[in-house]
Amino acid sequence: MRAMIRDARENGPSPTAARYAVRMTSVAERLLTAEEFMALPDDPSGGKMELVDGKVVTMPPPGEEHGDLSAAVYDLLRAFVRDHDLGKVNFEVEFLLRSGPDLVRAPDVAFAAAARLDPARDRARYVGGAPTLAVDVVSPDDRDREVSEKVLEYLGAGSERVWLVRPRSRSVTVYRPGGDAHVFTGDDTLTSDDAGFTAPGFELRLRDLFA
Repeated sequence: MRAMIRDARENGPSPTAARYAVRMTSVAERLLTAEEFMALPDDPSGGKMELVDGKVVTMPPPGEEHGDLSAAVYDLLRAFVRDHDLGKVNFEVEFLLRSGPDLVRAPDVAFAAAARLDPARDRARYVGGAPTLAVDVVSPDDRDREVSEKVLEYLGAGSERVWLVRPRSRSVTVYRPGGDAHVFTGDDTLTSDDAGFTAPGFELRLRDLFA
Protein backbone atom coordinates (compact mmCIF):
# COMPACT_ATOMS: atom_id res chain seq x y z
CA MET A 1 0.00 0.00 0.00
CA ARG A 2 2.80 2.41 0.85
CA ALA A 3 4.52 1.67 -2.47
CA MET A 4 1.24 2.21 -4.32
CA ILE A 5 0.70 5.60 -2.64
CA ARG A 6 4.27 6.68 -3.28
CA ASP A 7 4.05 5.71 -6.96
CA ALA A 8 0.76 7.57 -7.29
CA ARG A 9 2.29 10.75 -5.90
CA GLU A 10 5.22 10.61 -8.29
CA ASN A 11 3.67 9.30 -11.50
CA GLY A 12 -0.06 9.33 -11.00
CA PRO A 13 -2.05 6.23 -10.04
CA SER A 14 -1.70 3.14 -12.21
CA PRO A 15 -4.95 1.77 -13.69
CA THR A 16 -4.88 -1.19 -11.31
CA ALA A 17 -4.19 0.97 -8.26
CA ALA A 18 -6.84 3.47 -9.31
CA ARG A 19 -9.51 0.78 -9.66
CA TYR A 20 -8.52 -0.69 -6.32
CA ALA A 21 -8.66 2.72 -4.62
CA VAL A 22 -12.15 3.42 -6.00
CA ARG A 23 -13.39 -0.02 -4.93
CA MET A 24 -11.96 0.30 -1.43
CA THR A 25 -13.34 3.83 -1.02
CA SER A 26 -16.81 2.55 -1.79
CA VAL A 27 -16.62 -0.24 0.82
CA ALA A 28 -14.95 1.91 3.51
CA GLU A 29 -18.23 3.71 4.13
CA ARG A 30 -20.04 0.65 5.52
CA LEU A 31 -19.42 -2.53 7.47
CA LEU A 32 -18.73 -5.61 5.36
CA THR A 33 -19.67 -9.21 5.96
CA ALA A 34 -17.11 -11.97 5.65
CA GLU A 35 -18.68 -12.99 2.33
CA GLU A 36 -18.35 -9.46 0.94
CA PHE A 37 -14.79 -9.26 2.21
CA MET A 38 -13.82 -12.47 0.42
CA ALA A 39 -15.14 -11.02 -2.86
CA LEU A 40 -12.83 -7.98 -2.71
CA PRO A 41 -9.79 -7.78 -5.02
CA ASP A 42 -6.35 -8.40 -3.58
CA ASP A 43 -4.29 -5.42 -2.50
CA PRO A 44 -2.11 -4.50 -5.55
CA SER A 45 0.87 -3.89 -3.24
CA GLY A 46 0.80 -7.50 -2.03
CA GLY A 47 -0.19 -6.63 1.53
CA LYS A 48 -2.27 -8.98 3.68
CA MET A 49 -5.91 -7.99 4.16
CA GLU A 50 -8.08 -8.77 7.19
CA LEU A 51 -11.59 -7.79 8.25
CA VAL A 52 -11.76 -6.23 11.70
CA ASP A 53 -15.31 -5.72 12.93
CA GLY A 54 -16.54 -5.18 9.40
CA LYS A 55 -13.71 -2.84 8.35
CA VAL A 56 -10.93 -3.82 5.93
CA VAL A 57 -7.41 -3.54 7.34
CA THR A 58 -4.39 -3.88 5.03
CA MET A 59 -0.89 -4.63 6.29
CA PRO A 60 2.29 -3.80 4.35
CA PRO A 61 3.93 -6.69 2.47
CA PRO A 62 6.24 -8.66 4.80
CA GLY A 63 9.98 -8.53 4.58
CA GLU A 64 12.33 -11.41 3.80
CA GLU A 65 12.99 -12.28 7.46
CA HIS A 66 9.26 -12.42 8.17
CA GLY A 67 8.72 -14.71 5.19
CA ASP A 68 11.62 -16.99 6.09
CA LEU A 69 10.41 -17.50 9.67
CA SER A 70 6.80 -18.08 8.60
CA ALA A 71 7.93 -20.66 6.05
CA ALA A 72 10.18 -22.43 8.58
CA VAL A 73 7.37 -22.70 11.16
CA TYR A 74 4.94 -23.88 8.47
CA ASP A 75 7.28 -26.61 7.24
CA LEU A 76 7.99 -27.96 10.73
CA LEU A 77 4.35 -27.95 11.85
CA ARG A 78 3.06 -29.39 8.59
CA ALA A 79 5.51 -32.31 8.58
CA PHE A 80 4.49 -33.39 12.09
CA VAL A 81 0.76 -32.90 11.49
CA ARG A 82 0.84 -34.93 8.28
CA ASP A 83 2.89 -37.73 9.82
CA HIS A 84 0.39 -38.06 12.69
CA ASP A 85 -2.80 -37.24 10.75
CA LEU A 86 -3.75 -34.47 13.18
CA GLY A 87 -5.51 -32.04 10.85
CA LYS A 88 -4.25 -29.27 8.55
CA VAL A 89 -1.57 -26.61 8.61
CA ASN A 90 -2.18 -23.57 6.42
CA PHE A 91 -0.38 -20.42 5.39
CA GLU A 92 -2.28 -17.08 5.65
CA VAL A 93 -5.72 -18.70 5.44
CA GLU A 94 -8.68 -16.58 6.60
CA PHE A 95 -10.60 -17.65 9.73
CA LEU A 96 -13.97 -16.15 10.68
CA LEU A 97 -13.47 -15.62 14.40
CA ARG A 98 -16.64 -13.67 15.16
CA SER A 99 -19.84 -12.56 13.46
CA GLY A 100 -21.91 -9.39 13.79
CA PRO A 101 -19.76 -7.42 13.03
CA ASP A 102 -17.55 -9.95 11.29
CA LEU A 103 -13.95 -10.51 12.31
CA VAL A 104 -11.73 -12.33 9.82
CA ARG A 105 -8.08 -12.90 10.67
CA ALA A 106 -5.37 -14.60 8.60
CA PRO A 107 -2.52 -15.78 10.86
CA ASP A 108 0.84 -16.24 9.17
CA VAL A 109 0.59 -19.96 9.97
CA ALA A 110 -2.32 -21.90 11.45
CA PHE A 111 -2.98 -25.45 12.59
CA ALA A 112 -6.57 -26.67 12.71
CA ALA A 113 -7.21 -30.03 14.38
CA ALA A 114 -9.24 -32.46 12.28
CA ALA A 115 -12.20 -32.25 14.67
CA ARG A 116 -12.53 -28.52 13.90
CA LEU A 117 -12.77 -28.99 10.14
CA ASP A 118 -16.10 -29.71 8.46
CA PRO A 119 -15.44 -32.23 5.65
CA ALA A 120 -18.23 -30.58 3.62
CA ARG A 121 -16.80 -27.05 3.96
CA ASP A 122 -16.25 -24.84 0.91
CA ARG A 123 -12.46 -24.72 0.70
CA ALA A 124 -12.59 -21.65 -1.55
CA ARG A 125 -13.95 -19.58 1.37
CA TYR A 126 -12.79 -18.71 4.85
CA VAL A 127 -12.66 -21.30 7.63
CA GLY A 128 -15.43 -20.95 10.18
CA GLY A 129 -14.18 -20.72 13.76
CA ALA A 130 -10.71 -20.34 15.23
CA PRO A 131 -7.63 -22.43 14.45
CA THR A 132 -6.28 -24.72 17.16
CA LEU A 133 -2.95 -22.89 16.89
CA ALA A 134 -2.43 -19.42 15.41
CA VAL A 135 1.11 -18.24 14.65
CA ASP A 136 2.00 -14.64 13.85
CA VAL A 137 5.49 -13.34 13.11
CA VAL A 138 5.82 -9.84 14.55
CA SER A 139 7.03 -7.26 12.02
CA PRO A 140 9.06 -4.15 12.96
CA ASP A 141 6.12 -1.78 12.38
CA ASP A 142 3.55 -3.88 14.28
CA ARG A 143 2.11 -2.08 17.30
CA ASP A 144 2.15 -3.95 20.61
CA ARG A 145 -1.47 -3.04 21.38
CA GLU A 146 -2.73 -4.38 18.06
CA VAL A 147 -0.65 -7.56 18.39
CA SER A 148 -2.05 -8.14 21.89
CA GLU A 149 -5.59 -7.62 20.61
CA LYS A 150 -5.07 -10.33 18.01
CA VAL A 151 -3.92 -12.78 20.66
CA LEU A 152 -7.06 -12.12 22.71
CA GLU A 153 -9.24 -12.46 19.62
CA TYR A 154 -7.83 -15.88 18.76
CA LEU A 155 -8.11 -17.17 22.32
CA GLY A 156 -11.57 -15.68 22.76
CA ALA A 157 -12.74 -17.41 19.59
CA GLY A 158 -11.51 -20.81 20.81
CA SER A 159 -7.85 -21.19 19.84
CA GLU A 160 -5.95 -23.43 22.22
CA ARG A 161 -2.56 -21.87 21.55
CA VAL A 162 -1.22 -18.65 20.01
CA TRP A 163 2.43 -18.09 19.12
CA LEU A 164 4.03 -14.70 18.66
CA VAL A 165 7.37 -15.09 16.92
CA ARG A 166 9.59 -12.06 17.56
CA PRO A 167 12.66 -11.89 15.28
CA ARG A 168 14.26 -8.96 17.14
CA SER A 169 14.41 -10.76 20.49
CA ARG A 170 14.71 -14.19 18.85
CA SER A 171 11.88 -15.43 21.02
CA VAL A 172 8.49 -17.15 20.80
CA THR A 173 5.74 -16.34 23.28
CA VAL A 174 3.17 -19.11 23.71
CA TYR A 175 -0.27 -18.00 24.91
CA ARG A 176 -2.90 -20.35 26.34
CA PRO A 177 -6.52 -19.85 27.41
CA GLY A 178 -6.89 -18.41 30.90
CA GLY A 179 -4.12 -15.82 30.56
CA ASP A 180 -1.09 -18.11 30.74
CA ALA A 181 1.87 -16.95 28.63
CA HIS A 182 5.45 -18.20 28.48
CA VAL A 183 8.40 -16.71 26.61
CA PHE A 184 10.83 -19.18 25.01
CA THR A 185 14.34 -18.03 24.07
CA GLY A 186 17.89 -19.26 23.51
CA ASP A 187 18.19 -23.03 23.73
CA ASP A 188 14.51 -23.58 24.62
CA THR A 189 12.45 -26.12 22.67
CA LEU A 190 8.73 -25.95 21.85
CA THR A 191 6.92 -29.27 22.24
CA SER A 192 3.62 -30.87 21.24
CA ASP A 193 1.89 -29.37 24.27
CA ASP A 194 3.00 -25.88 23.24
CA ALA A 195 1.47 -26.42 19.80
CA GLY A 196 -1.79 -27.94 21.01
CA PHE A 197 -1.00 -31.31 19.41
CA THR A 198 -2.61 -34.45 20.82
CA ALA A 199 0.33 -36.58 19.64
CA PRO A 200 3.64 -36.37 21.56
CA GLY A 201 7.04 -36.00 19.95
CA PHE A 202 7.00 -32.58 18.27
CA GLU A 203 10.09 -30.45 18.88
CA LEU A 204 11.00 -27.02 17.57
CA ARG A 205 14.36 -25.76 18.78
CA LEU A 206 14.47 -21.98 18.82
CA ARG A 207 18.18 -21.93 18.11
CA ASP A 208 17.47 -23.77 14.85
CA LEU A 209 14.46 -21.60 13.99
CA PHE A 210 16.44 -18.36 14.30
CA ALA A 211 19.68 -19.73 12.86
